[in-house]
Formats: sequence, C-alpha cells, structure tokens
Amino acid sequence: MREYRYKALNDAGSIVTGVRRADSAWMLDQELTALGLILLGSKQTPGSLRNAIPFGGRVEYTDLRDFTLHMSICLSAGIPLVTALYDFEKDSARGYLKKIIEGVRIEINGGAQLDEALTKYPEIFSETYIAIITAGQSVGDLGHAFSSLVGHLEWLDDLHGQTKQALVYPAMMVAGIIGLFTLMLFYVLPRFMDIFRFQNSQLPAVTQFVINSFEWLKVWWPLLLGGAVSIISGLLFLRRSPRGRFLIDRALLRMPVVGGFVHKICLSRFSRYFSLLFGAGTSLLNVLELLIKVIGNSVMAEDIKEIRDRVMTGESLSSSFARYDNFPPLIQRLVNVGEKTGQLDQSLLKAADYYDKEIPRELKQAFSVLNALIITVLGGLIAVAALAILLPIMQMRSML
Repeated sequence: MREYRYKALNDAGSIVTGVRRADSAWMLDQELTALGLILLGSKQTPGSLRNAIPFGGRVEYTDLRDFTLHMSICLSAGIPLVTALYDFEKDSARGYLKKIIEGVRIEINGGAQLDEALTKYPEIFSETYIAIITAGQSVGDLGHAFSSLVGHLEWLDDLHGQTKQALVYPAMMVAGIIGLFTLMLFYVLPRFMDIFRFQNSQLPAVTQFVINSFEWLKVWWPLLLGGAVSIISGLLFLRRSPRGRFLIDRALLRMPVVGGFVHKICLSRFSRYFSLLFGAGTSLLNVLELLIKVIGNSVMAEDIKEIRDRVMTGESLSSSFARYDNFPPLIQRLVNVGEKTGQLDQSLLKAADYYDKEIPRELKQAFSVLNALIITVLGGLIAVAALAILLPIMQMRSML
C-alpha cells in the first residue's frame, strides 16, 4: 500500500489537501469519491515505499495505551476530536505512531469518520479496537469508548505480564540444566573415554550406553536437528490451515493441566470482549461475529459461530449457549440472567472478573507441573551422565 499526498474539492467547493494510503492512484480516487471528494491531483510521497512494506514501522504497546488514555481524557473533557489528535501528535507521539496519528487526523479533516481512518492501519488497531470505536461513534460517545479501551488494554497488559513472569523461572532452569548436561556430555565425558577404552574389563551398561549415544550424536546430530526443525515447521504450517488449527486447538484443550489454563484464558477473553463490545452499543450479532475472530481458539470459535447462526434463526442466546460444553454452567447461567434482565454486559463482566482471578492460580499450577516435569526429565539425564562416569571409576578402584 502506497502513500499519496492529494488535493481534492469537497461539497462546499473548497479545496482540501491531505495524505492517504491506497493501493494505487485509481483506488485513491475511488476512496475519495466515496467520501464525497473530487480528486484534483495526487503525488506519491517519499515515504510511500516504507509504508508499502508490512513491517515498515512498529508501534510499542505502551504507546498505543498512552494514545488511548489521552483520547479518553480529552474527549471526556469535551475537547474536539481533531484537536485531541493534534495535541497527541505534537506532544506525545513518536516514531511510526506519530506518522499514523498525522494520517488519521488528515483523513478526518478530509471528511472521514474516525473508525474509517483507523481501519487503514490494521497492523496497529485491531478489529475489536475499531468495533468499539464504531459503537461509541454511533451513539455519539467516543469518550466512553476510549475509556473502555483503556481498561481493556490494561487487562491485556496485566495478562501478558503475568505470563512472562511465570515463564522466567522455567526458562532459566531449562537453560541451566541443559547447559550443565551439555557440558558433561561434550566436555567431561570425552576426557574419560580414552581411559575407559584401555580398561580390560567390560564397561558398565550405563557407561556403554552413554558412549554409544555420544558417538551416535557426533555422526547423526544434523539429522536430529533437521528432524526437530521439520516437526516444528510442519506444526506451524499445519496451524495455518483452518483444519490444522482446529486439530491443534482441540488437542490443547484436551491436554491435562495446560488444557484447563488455555480454556480459562479463552473464557476470560470471551467474557471481557463480549461485555466490552455489547456495553459499547454493538449489536448482538456483530458481537458474536467479532468474538469468532478474537477468542483465540478455533474450537470455541466454531461453537460461537453455530451459536450466532442459531440466534439468527430466532433461538434465544441462553438456550444456544446451553448446547455447548465448552461454555461451562457459570457462563450459561450468567448469559441467561443477563438476557432476562437486559444487562448482558454487566453479567459477563462478572464472569470476566471471576476468570481473571482464576487464571493466575491456573497459571501457577500449570507451571508448577511443568517445573516438576523439567526437573524430573533433565535431572534423570544428568544422573545417567554422572553414573556413566562414576561407575567405571569405582570399577577400576575395586580392581586395583
């Protein structure tokens, strides 16, 4: 996608200028016509080549959160949208985000709506983000929409922080034990091999097994490495296809310990997104349509798709959810209560709060099991390597 600086005529007969991204000059003309503008001329900007590359720029998560918070405060205080965008662009925006905010502001000055302008940058603003802006725009309360997004982004940041914190200890332990095992296998053990070979008696079975394994690794390690890379590549390729992703996601849900953790994360994401979107004024069918894309598990997404189809035929939301076991009784009851009271967003917000408290406990349990498994497997490997060295030494001592 290229970037063009254009000059156009609006409905009032005034000439407006701006910068807009489009696939071609012809597409730029079509988009401006749809906005009620008549294109007078356009020129490709020097930065268009950089924008044409998907990863030409990057926006940090904290910068997006700061932008959302800034817009929430300004719009809630009654500051005009364009002024709020301009203030953030001049005072707080940096790097690629500064260029994006400038483009959004120029498009709004040219007559575009905020959600239309944000749609031009899908790599920064997700479908959920834009859907909430659209809902707030339709009811004339963008300040509340941005406030809801601030809470949503803080929740995501907290969840990512908890996951990273829980991964630090297992990662350090795995790295340390693998390093120690590698040192023993490739540095310590080879120095004892020459001594063991001159021993007249038969070597212990453990020592012979480790020596054979070491000799095998020296010859076949490229095949082993290639096999591991092939398996990982195959799984990544399989996940790209809808059927492959469905099978992998279903396997994740059925795994002991890990499956419960993944399931609760999906339920928390479902409850919070549902509450956020529905509370912002998005229609029920549109909420379900968006949840299919953002829930993060294709098995549960398939269930939501079928629920949406049932709701479209006139079936109640609560009875539709009652058909699917992936949504536990708590969700089903809260959907039923919310549907009867007309407060679906509040009911599911309570479910989101409940699962947010459950997730850290599940995370701790999952990584406790993982830590125990890592210690058992790698500790066993180190014990085998140590025995392979100590047993022949003890055998030689008894012979002496």
